[in-house]
Amino acid sequence: MAAGLTTPALELKGVRKQFGKTEIIRGIDLQVQQGERVAIIGPNGAGKSTLFNLISGRFAPSQGEIW
Repeated sequence: MAAGLTTPALELKGVRKQFGKTEIIRGIDLQVQQGERVAIIGPNGAGKSTLFNLISGRFAPSQGEIW
């Protein structure tokens, strides 16, 4: 492994989530490194809970990948 390169603790690439015709999450790309702290903020109905349900595996993404 090259110096300075680490494997992310969490990675989302092109993640989308739809419920029927309603698109809740639209193409999220996110990398979180080990030890890094990230805040997810936004108004009610913005998709924060859906994002955490995708990360936890409770929901499967409609498109994209989560590692």
